[in-house]
Amino acid sequence: MSYLSYSKSFQGVADVFLRKPDRYAPFLQFIEAVMVGPSALTKAEREIIAAHVSKLNGCGFCLGAHTATLAALDIDFHALDAAGSGPDTRNVSAKLQAVLDFATQVTQEPDSIRQSDIDALRDAGWEDETIEDAINVIALFNYVNRLVDAFGIEGDDAYFKHVGATLATQGYAPLIESALRKAG
Repeated sequence: MSYLSYSKSFQGVADVFLRKPDRYAPFLQFIEAVMVGPSALTKAEREIIAAHVSKLNGCGFCLGAHTATLAALDIDFHALDAAGSGPDTRNVSAKLQAVLDFATQVTQEPDSIRQSDIDALRDAGWEDETIEDAINVIALFNYVNRLVDAFGIEGDDAYFKHVGATLATQGYAPLIESALRKAG
């Protein structure tokens, strides 16, 4: 279901992006760079951050899509999330937990970020470039969560499984190619 008259048949956020490829193709390239480009954060760690932010925001679509992506990467987000409010510290390294705590703060209280928060990430073992990468994943999913929810896009398990498998194996490249072809 979607709230807008022209998007009633949209199954996922890809439909939003493909509707106006001239607008969204550069954004898709940014998503690809953030989520699968070179980084000290692994692809799985970025997906865990994405799922965590999506859960905090109550975005069922993005949580479903990125939980399925993690499953395709042989990671069970629900096992990581056993505590209910976020990844269970028993199942996540202290280094990754520091990023997830930061993601919670950026998502829920972005105006509260201080130098000490960045220093805590450095103390956990993250380099500044990787902290920037984490900030981009967090900010990206705060945006996409709001886009999806404002459109009213919900998705379903079959869609999530398909998208998750694609994202795990090919990243966003197929979607970028579709948008560029449509724009061209």
